[in-house]
Amino acid sequence: MSATLSIDKIAVIGSGLMGYGIAQVAAISGQEVSLIDIKEEFLAKAMQKISESLNRLSTKGRIQESPGSILKRIKTTTDLRNGVSSVDCLIEAVYEDINLKRQVLGEVDQCTPRHTILASNTSGLSVTVMAEATKRREKVIGMHWMNPPQLMRLVEVIKSKYTDEETYKSILCLCRRYGKEPVTAKKDTWYFLAARARAGWTVESNLMYMRSEANIQEIDAVARYRVGLPMGEFELMDFVGAVDIRPSGVKSTEQIIENYPEFEPWPVLLKVFRYLSEELWQPMSEKGLNGVKTGKGFYEYPKGKYAKPEVPEELAVKVDPVQLMAPALNVAAWCVSNRVGSIEDVNKSFRLAFGWPKGIFEFVNEYGADKIMSVLKEKEERAPGWLRDFYKVDPLLANWKP
Repeated sequence: MSATLSIDKIAVIGSGLMGYGIAQVAAISGQEVSLIDIKEEFLAKAMQKISESLNRLSTKGRIQESPGSILKRIKTTTDLRNGVSSVDCLIEAVYEDINLKRQVLGEVDQCTPRHTILASNTSGLSVTVMAEATKRREKVIGMHWMNPPQLMRLVEVIKSKYTDEETYKSILCLCRRYGKEPVTAKKDTWYFLAARARAGWTVESNLMYMRSEANIQEIDAVARYRVGLPMGEFELMDFVGAVDIRPSGVKSTEQIIENYPEFEPWPVLLKVFRYLSEELWQPMSEKGLNGVKTGKGFYEYPKGKYAKPEVPEELAVKVDPVQLMAPALNVAAWCVSNRVGSIEDVNKSFRLAFGWPKGIFEFVNEYGADKIMSVLKEKEERAPGWLRDFYKVDPLLANWKP
């Protein structure tokens, strides 16, 4: 068995929403934290947010130690070299740009102890490509936190093709120290495990809308009232500003695979995201239909603030949920068949990261494997040639045993 590294001091680079949340979690666990950013005003704002969050948690009885004591374990600095000089683990939480992340990791590689683990809180960029910007490739790993880090229990751990066992096991131990439940993306592929396994639900929701098979409210009603999800797909896209984010994500991925083609081993997934970006998401973004932040997206938000859209429950009967669930299951199954992750970790991701009432594979027996395969075959037959592979029944579903 590989030994694990004792991690007592950590640094977090980037003091935005994710960065200060990670720093807060680490400090609550008893660690000394160095929070680093390029401007003092950013750090001051982050510390204010952490203080407010700790006070709320204390009032609710969620933490036993006083907020003041926890805050004392967080030191802020704009001096990168000084901030990382004695840490055991560094977590970068800067903007989701592959070149920026490579630059940051390359710089800290030169001024951290040789034993220091370099972790990236990337949500979908190549950890392998980041590792190649350093001279300690085996100590670079993905550590994708869910938002907000203080509250969400799941952390996705991503192994690059260089990550060694000591680094991997040390990060698993760190997650558990923080009270988190880790899942592992065993391969460094686009969207990793959690978001990739959910991609089929996103894709089919949008394709059914574009094919005029159902309208937005009907699709979201099925999600809410028949599957039991906290949000329908279009409501969720408005909430996070997905039509603005996803097209840039597709472009970044295409840049990565020019030099690292194995980052997307299932080309049809990128093709369908490119199609949706070009035909639906990018045009909406250019019109300012970015969801809550602009007041209008798939739904309207008159006051510029999120309010749950009205979706009548009677619309839920308009669509058979298996029409959405079959492609969603097929993509999740691809992740397991291609050894990106396990059935257990996929199910855990759906429950803990996305708020599903149960793991997605628990729906196979509910809808029936034969019915799911039948729907997929029908969709494959009707699909244009470039899309058919998306619906081709995955071996895991073809050989499913109740």
